[in-house]
Amino acid sequence: MMVEYKQIIETTIKEVFPNYIVKRLLKILEERHIISYKQDSLFKPFVFSNEDGSKYHPQYNKEELLMALNNKVDEVISVIQEWEYDSPYSYSVLFEIKGEWKDTLLAAIDEKMINCIEDENFKHDLFSSTIMDCVPSYKKIRNIDILKFSLHLIGYLPQETDNRRDIVYPIICLLNNETNILEIRYEKAKGYISNQEDGFYIKKIKEVQNKLEDLLGIELLAVNLSPIVKFIKGTLNDVEETEVAVSAQALEYHTGSKAILDTGNNDNMILPLIGNLKDILSNYEDLFSANDETKQIRDLLEEIILEAEFLSDHPWITLAWKNEVKSKILKVKFLFNYHGQDFSVLQYYGNNADSERMSYVTQFIFDNKQKLDCQTE
Repeated sequence: MMVEYKQIIETTIKEVFPNYIVKRLLKILEERHIISYKQDSLFKPFVFSNEDGSKYHPQYNKEELLMALNNKVDEVISVIQEWEYDSPYSYSVLFEIKGEWKDTLLAAIDEKMINCIEDENFKHDLFSSTIMDCVPSYKKIRNIDILKFSLHLIGYLPQETDNRRDIVYPIICLLNNETNILEIRYEKAKGYISNQEDGFYIKKIKEVQNKLEDLLGIELLAVNLSPIVKFIKGTLNDVEETEVAVSAQALEYHTGSKAILDTGNNDNMILPLIGNLKDILSNYEDLFSANDETKQIRDLLEEIILEAEFLSDHPWITLAWKNEVKSKILKVKFLFNYHGQDFSVLQYYGNNADSERMSYVTQFIFDNKQKLDCQTE
């Protein structure tokens, strides 16, 4: 293996990987007997040890991962690249796939335009500096076909010497056989990587879109999330106990005024002002129905809620998937028409949005899209 390839992985570990990911990777390496924190002659792993012969205590830090890389190069790189398919990502974009693509995908794999990880000659992902020149790696998980673009990006730190940094930047694309939805997932890049290029993320999404359209002979149409989320909000009003709540939203009224409402750490997920008004109308229904004057007040309050929720513009809105454990609440921010584009971006908060939960959110959106389409047919 080229030394440069290993060095790029090494720099990526140092510059990009947060501690919780480093720990997870070391745990996987330990489970697969690639490394060990105690003597193990059966599997012949790399064993961590202290020079003085004293008992070694696991640190699960970057130094250990780098040491494992130096001693088990191929195995560690394989684990990292396999893990990238299941890794939590902070952002995703949804497209509807128009056209038959399954046979074309298989043909592209046969023609080596796509690098299948099940191929006997497959070793590691192929790096490229651009999406168009990239040969993506391929993996299938149940009904999902996954393509991974591994970009070799270069950035420069604001310092006079030793300022160049080469890193791997993966973008994964999930093509769902059942829904015909494409989901592009990506992570936030370090500032010294992305700031040098205007519209960094927009360009990468458009390049992936163009590459997949050419590669698979399909058309990709951005899923219009705004009406779907409005529909979801409407169903939340009808159901008292629901797994989803509006956690925050930006409002832009037609008068030009703007507001941001956020539940913060509110346990009951009541959106300030709007949620409070709804509660008052619900809890004091008899009072508001007492006479014509109180009914008029109720109508005015309902008009305020209607304008805020459905008649004003929403540049973004955050939905929360509830959980009894507060730290496991999943929050997703929907950035509609991202920076004037035809696509919207889903931003996942925290480090609890693993691949499975992200796929659940995508399926939830698709299911509500289907319900909305049935209503408008």
